[in-house]
Amino acid sequence: MTQVAKTGMGKRRRSMGGVGLLLPLLLLGCGSSKVAQCNQLAEVVNQTQGFMQEFEAEIQTFSESAAQVKNLDDIKLAASQYTTAVDKVVTNLDGLVGDLQATTLRDEDLSRFRDDYVVVVQGFSSALTDARQAMDLVVQVESEAELPAKIEESQQQTMTAVSSIETLSQNESQLINEVNGYCGAAQPADTGS
Repeated sequence: MTQVAKTGMGKRRRSMGGVGLLLPLLLLGCGSSKVAQCNQLAEVVNQTQGFMQEFEAEIQTFSESAAQVKNLDDIKLAASQYTTAVDKVVTNLDGLVGDLQATTLRDEDLSRFRDDYVVVVQGFSSALTDARQAMDLVVQVESEAELPAKIEESQQQTMTAVSSIETLSQNESQLINEVNGYCGAAQPADTGS
């Protein structure tokens, strides 16, 4: 049986991405139907592992490019790398929402957990879209003279998105702990990250 993993969005909020670890569930007397449904939900939720690792790598590339900018074109290229990476992860998150909504669960509690998780994933998607739009302000800059004002505007919008992601990460963590507790999963030790 598989434990539901967190998206990891909060752990790496400075880079706006991350991934939870896929961990085994230890069953403590759950019925097979409940176990099967827990596994079904975990399988869908844990799709995030692959695409969040890819997102993390792309954000690392953006960070390295951003650290080496020398002119307006370099800045715009780095910002464009960021928006492309965010577009991909938002598409994946939106696909995850569809997969979650298509997951049929007879257990009322698991259905509620699924629906609550859909709201969290939609929130991540929305906040990342806001962050992408903020960075797009930099991509669209036409002259170095307007760059400082656009960077300031972008930073203000990004901080709002980061705040939303932090709140969503807390909600996600609580929800995942509830799901794993309900499904009889042993909780991993908190590594403090």
